[in-house]
Amino acid sequence: MTKEELNQEIGKLKASLEAHESQVKDLQHDLKNAEQRLEDADKPKLTEKTFEIIQSAIESAVSNYRFDDADQYEYEFGIEYDNRVELSFIEFKDHDDLASEIYSGIESEFGLAEDEDEDDESSDE
Repeated sequence: MTKEELNQEIGKLKASLEAHESQVKDLQHDLKNAEQRLEDADKPKLTEKTFEIIQSAIESAVSNYRFDDADQYEYEFGIEYDNRVELSFIEFKDHDDLASEIYSGIESEFGLAEDEDEDDESSDE
């Protein structure tokens, strides 16, 4: 083969490689979408309206929570070398209370029903 033929062959191979790389990217994207759909298949479904109700209940519970109450935090002070007082540690310790407020807000918007799986298990016994 001549140099010119080899250059043409290299050009063809590069073009073919680029085309296959594009196909591989498309296949990887399709695979990722299929895996996500499989993961979501057994999840309970929410309508847009239900999701908005839940979101509103969470926002309401968080915005009405008293984050300014110092008793809800553990904190430690330290003294800098230049004698300035610094807050060296702070931790929000009442996260269970906040979670409870969120749960209550959501529960007040919905009626609770038994899971179908629980009914099936109790009838099998």
